[in-house]
Amino acid sequence: MAKPKNQNPSAAPAASATAAVSGNGASQKVFDAIERIPGWLRTTLCFLIVLAIGWCMYFVNHAEPKYAFWDENYHLTSAQRYIEGFAHLEPHPPLGLLLIAAGEKLSGANQGIDMSALTPTKYIDGDKLPQGFSFSGMRLAPSLFGALGALMFFGLMLELTENRLVALLFSTLYLFENAFIVHFRAVHLDSFQMFFSLGALWVFIRMWKHEGPIPVHLYASAAALCGLAIMVKINAALLLALFPVLYFKDFGTRLRGFDVLHQLRHFALKAGIVTLTIATITLVVFALHALIGKQPASEGTSAQTDQQFMSQTYKDYVTRGQHLTPSTLLAITNDYFRFMDHDHKGVPKLDVCKPGENGSSPLNWPLHNKTINYRWDSADGFTRYVQLAGNQVSWYLGLAAVLLSILTIANRRLFGVEAGSGRSYALIEVFTGLYLVFMLLHLYLGAQRVMYLYHYFLGLLISYILIVLNWQNLCELNQIKARTRLLIVAGMSVLIIASSLFFLPLNNHKPLNKEQCERRNVFSHIVDCQG
Repeated sequence: MAKPKNQNPSAAPAASATAAVSGNGASQKVFDAIERIPGWLRTTLCFLIVLAIGWCMYFVNHAEPKYAFWDENYHLTSAQRYIEGFAHLEPHPPLGLLLIAAGEKLSGANQGIDMSALTPTKYIDGDKLPQGFSFSGMRLAPSLFGALGALMFFGLMLELTENRLVALLFSTLYLFENAFIVHFRAVHLDSFQMFFSLGALWVFIRMWKHEGPIPVHLYASAAALCGLAIMVKINAALLLALFPVLYFKDFGTRLRGFDVLHQLRHFALKAGIVTLTIATITLVVFALHALIGKQPASEGTSAQTDQQFMSQTYKDYVTRGQHLTPSTLLAITNDYFRFMDHDHKGVPKLDVCKPGENGSSPLNWPLHNKTINYRWDSADGFTRYVQLAGNQVSWYLGLAAVLLSILTIANRRLFGVEAGSGRSYALIEVFTGLYLVFMLLHLYLGAQRVMYLYHYFLGLLISYILIVLNWQNLCELNQIKARTRLLIVAGMSVLIIASSLFFLPLNNHKPLNKEQCERRNVFSHIVDCQG
């Protein structure tokens, strides 16, 4: 007798999940009614639920607090230079800063206010911002991408689990991640990088599940999203490690009728498409940077000092109003990367003996060590904090998933112990490898310059994917019933939400007295509470 096509027990359709929790009487009628809703509509409703929660957590009141903190003092000036059209160079690729500037321009939040104080320097003190300045415009795009990132995360979870309800429950990992919430709602770059990275990983899973040779357009789609992520922050180049893995899987689908010349042509085609796509994204972004920033900077400003890193070609383009030719674009791109390299080398190294050092070693990040106080304000016995502190339940679940993944792989590869098979186990190997590459890369970078807890965000995302994959693998190995599987995920989601809401006042500038603050240090010390 022919077997059904779907042999992945954890990938049962949404109907099995609802059936698993249905009972008799009224509840049965509710689930019967749900089953009568078309599948496409149920999926749409799930996306709308995720968007609504994401909107509340990441976008609502994004103009608060009305103070600049952490890298906002830098990015505010960078975005304003784009708005005013000055030629300048920055420590990060242009895309994120261009999106911030676009949000400010579209919002009109500061229309009619003299913003010229933001452009002369690369750092502005909060008390030097123009009177009446509103953060709603500059924070618009980061907050929006933070909320839309929730849709990307749900799509990724749905692609992994093939179950709407389970994907919805696992989406709490992103929706209620406190570190994402506090950082993505500010004038920072990470929400853009996370959005494009999630899109790239979503396409990667679709490619991994594809039966037969992987189409060229999927390689191009994944490469485009990787390129966009890299054009926000350069450490997203980590994602490029997925392409060799994809190609070897793709190669395995074409072993019949093996022809060396054909395989080489095929490799050249796929590798060429990826390279060309990323190069095109890079040049388009830098073309926007060049076309928007055409005005020469005023004497004595920071943008004017950038000229020492500009080639004569770049200077002529700015001062003489020349057209943007391909050779000029390549020169501008090269100058920008030279400045980035110079700035990177000028960043101080981690000094653990330095009082108030906010930097940390990448080895501390999975343990949720070295949170950062971005700002605190005290009045009338209460203190309002803006604290980079994550959801401790989620972070420790992520760490447990990483350790379990390493143990699972070691058991199978070294000791021959049955530790899983099929797609879930294969993806555990892939994402564990990606996590290790992430840590090695950032250990190298951490030896060159100081790094901070938020540099772990991509690693944290990978650990969250490993949570889902290990759940699937363990359910398959132990033949856990659908009802029990759902209860496990639901229980985990309840803990994640409860933990997030408990720590959220530390992230969102809500008033706490010292006793209330100290309660947040119950598991580990994450904030210095003020009296």
